[in-house]
Amino acid sequence: MSRSGRRTAPLTARPPGRPRPAGLSHGALSLIAAWFAAGTIALLTGATAVVILLAVGLVAMIAAVISGWRGVSGTRMHSVVTSPLVATGDEMTWHIEVTGSQPAHLILRLAGDGGRQTVAHGWVNPGTSTIGGTAPRRGVYRAVEAEWCSAGRAGLVWWRRRCRLTITELVVAPRAAADGAPLALATDEAEGERVTSTHPGRDELDGVHSWRDGDELTGIHWPSTLRTGEFVVRQRFREHDERWVVHARTGTTDSTAEAARVRHTLERGLAAGATVAVQVDGGSAVDLVDDAAVLHWAARFDPHDSAQPTLPWWKRAVLVSPEPDRALSATARRLLSIATAVSMLMVLEPLGYGSTAVAVVLTAVLVAALVTGSRRQLPDVYRQLLGLVAGVAVGAVLIDFTAIDSVGASLRYLLPQVLVSLVVMQGFECVDRRGARVTLACAAVLTAYAAGIRIDDHLSLWLLAAVGSMAIASHQVGRHRQLHPRPWHSNVTRVVSFLVAAAAVVAILAVVPVPRGPAQLTLPTWLTELRPTQGRGELAAADGSPLLGGPTNNRTSAAGASGYPGFSTTMDTSLRGDLGDEVILRVRSPYPDFWRGQTFSNFDGRTWYVEDGTANVKADRTEGPDHLLKLADGDASLYGNDEMVQTFYLQVDMPNIVFAAYRAKRVLLNAPLWQRSDGALRADVVLPAGSAYTVVSDRTEATPDVLRRYGDLARFGSPGRYLQLPDSVTDRTRALAREITAGSTTTYDAIRAIESWMNANITYDLSAPVPPEGTDSVDQFLFESQTGFCEQIATATAIMLRTLGIPARIATGYVPSSRDKVAGVWISRARDAHAWVEVNFRDPGWIAFDPTASVPLSGEARLHTIGADLAAAIGAVIGEHITLVLLVALGGAALLVAVRLTRRWWRRRRRGRWGLLQDHFAAEAVARGAPPTAANAQLAAAFTDDDAIAATAAALAAELDASAFSATWVDDDETYARTRAALRSLRV
Repeated sequence: MSRSGRRTAPLTARPPGRPRPAGLSHGALSLIAAWFAAGTIALLTGATAVVILLAVGLVAMIAAVISGWRGVSGTRMHSVVTSPLVATGDEMTWHIEVTGSQPAHLILRLAGDGGRQTVAHGWVNPGTSTIGGTAPRRGVYRAVEAEWCSAGRAGLVWWRRRCRLTITELVVAPRAAADGAPLALATDEAEGERVTSTHPGRDELDGVHSWRDGDELTGIHWPSTLRTGEFVVRQRFREHDERWVVHARTGTTDSTAEAARVRHTLERGLAAGATVAVQVDGGSAVDLVDDAAVLHWAARFDPHDSAQPTLPWWKRAVLVSPEPDRALSATARRLLSIATAVSMLMVLEPLGYGSTAVAVVLTAVLVAALVTGSRRQLPDVYRQLLGLVAGVAVGAVLIDFTAIDSVGASLRYLLPQVLVSLVVMQGFECVDRRGARVTLACAAVLTAYAAGIRIDDHLSLWLLAAVGSMAIASHQVGRHRQLHPRPWHSNVTRVVSFLVAAAAVVAILAVVPVPRGPAQLTLPTWLTELRPTQGRGELAAADGSPLLGGPTNNRTSAAGASGYPGFSTTMDTSLRGDLGDEVILRVRSPYPDFWRGQTFSNFDGRTWYVEDGTANVKADRTEGPDHLLKLADGDASLYGNDEMVQTFYLQVDMPNIVFAAYRAKRVLLNAPLWQRSDGALRADVVLPAGSAYTVVSDRTEATPDVLRRYGDLARFGSPGRYLQLPDSVTDRTRALAREITAGSTTTYDAIRAIESWMNANITYDLSAPVPPEGTDSVDQFLFESQTGFCEQIATATAIMLRTLGIPARIATGYVPSSRDKVAGVWISRARDAHAWVEVNFRDPGWIAFDPTASVPLSGEARLHTIGADLAAAIGAVIGEHITLVLLVALGGAALLVAVRLTRRWWRRRRRGRWGLLQDHFAAEAVARGAPPTAANAQLAAAFTDDDAIAATAAALAAELDASAFSATWVDDDETYARTRAALRSLRV
């Protein structure tokens, strides 16, 4: 109920205070809890991808803090316009002029005799905005306190900023009471005619007659009105005036109620045509001439009890979110369903679930979205019961309790299934923003778990899809009603912000080393199928049949991709062929190493044999799944403090060979294990695709300086089996070994000298010629063909070292050829099956050497940082697909421009050309201080630059009014062009 015209309230303003944190959005704490849960998963799995997610989450939290701070840091309030005289409870409209870069939520509080009270709140844009509220308690207010809050574009962390503006008095009177205050009536004789009236009454049909008690003071004279076609108002007069003196008392228990009763009586007197006055506590009567004077008096009367008492601190609400709105939009609910579905699919695929289980889960997600996104909401109890049923059903489909036999098994066969069920159940709670953010937190934990168990090539794409969908859903959940279109450069700002955030993630990860492995309590191991072998640790092919070795014609003839002949009891150096490019192993390990599977110590000039050429080697059996290993023949007696955890993920069906980096001391395998005296490890089952096991190895501090300290190993003597030479070794082979190492004073230098000679004189070629029958293969390789691959190079190196009295043997296995820098795993393909030389250095044990593999000594290996790996991976992808990257960037920019232009065209089409002129005219007037809701004539009054400008503005206002309201106005291009030119001349 407005009592007077609007005016600009502030006269002076103090500088705004500093931005201060205001709190978190509804449910934001669950996202923080999810981040810590992901940290736990990173410790349990040692997965690089989870650490990357942690860095992304950390940057997102920092960005949310900065975004909220930016939302309020540049905001300033310049003026506020409202009614200066109102009654308690009246609706008030506040017109606010602010500057800033983003919308903010504004809270207005009044300070004065009535205390400090919130009177209005709402979203305001840079420029002029309107918010509504209600008038506060009775009193006179002389200051406005503005508090604007913002969480920025992220919508998670809220900041606030306050400023106080001194204003001219804002008078708030109490509402009139139902009963009145005591009064005294007096009739004063008056000179001349005076206005008289009591209550609305009758009016005569025509003519003039004496005033009667009950006649109204002023009324429409209908007969004259009907005759003339104009309103004719007749006013009554009488010769005496009635005076009402209303008594008011101070010191009552409720002065506001007293003021309300006095107001009631005073307004009755004015309505009756009497003059009114108020007498406080028997003092002098004060005349009040009109309604406004009555309101002013009622607002100021006895103000001592008007202020609201301050609550003690222990009664104040705590942990109250400053987010003003909890409603969840339908768009946000749909995006939330997509984000949760992506995280679930990301988990279910590597766990091996089929289409039926996936369909059940996705159906539950869809039902949750339909139930919570419907305009007609189910009662809470029914909705929660439906969510419980859906969660239990999903759990029943996914959980296989027979597979849970250890802590490690529960992490694979129970934890993710329970998480999926919880996410499904939480989906039925997405009726507001808090429920939505809790669901996002559950989906984030699920994504972190999936990142911990996935090691496939598609992990990067899944991470992008999961993080992207959750980011979009989170933004939409926190988005508030957009009050004005964003400027075009806001999209550029978003792109720049994204690039800065990506750079920040890489920068953080640049100081984070690659994880050393999972927690010891949860070392992963599982078998997708149990297929026992026969014997006491003898080799078995992938199908379980004995793998006895023997003559073959091709390197790939033994058992397909995993059938490298070095994985049998013999290794024929005359075999040739390419093993292919199929991925065999993915190994999660902090360092690259030689993944040893088999060793050979006996050579006949053409073929290597395990130990003495028989399969009857001593072997010890342990039941597991946690196998502790003994020292094998020639193993190190001194170890460093560097444990290396390797988890082997088998991509194809494999024989019963357990690969491991030297020196393995512990194996986690869900099957019995045979440890042979030569260090080879054999499972009592074959290892099918999809299985995994973990090996813990002790790494020695083997560096060039450490190995040189052992001098010439030939001086110490060694077991004969590591110095055995076939009779076919030629004198020129012995001579070449002495010649190459002539300048070497230590065994280490001798080995490096031989490797250097190999690099300089040997051509690596898988199609090297086969040595003729009856010849020594080493002699043919060194002096005739000088062409070969790993078997020939390792064999020649080992034989030359043995001729020098240095203990050496051949080992076979896999070496890593590449690294998935996101999954944090080393990749070994079929062609990475390898043979290398191992030399026994007494205390450090067996040290691997090979001139063709880029595997450093254990003491020289250094942990990479995740950031360096990630930057290299991103650079490699961009370099390999630069054309595609440029096309995507240009296409995205073109699409963005097209969307902006389309939206602008659609707005123009809907608004019309004259509507756009009206918008521009109003914007120019408001920029000059005009009220934003004023009529065009008032808007024109703001143009006071000079008489010509004022006249142009007035004419423009009249033309715009005519275009909107005149029935005879005709739109034509000439008038539009003239009006547009006039508007252009008014612009600042």
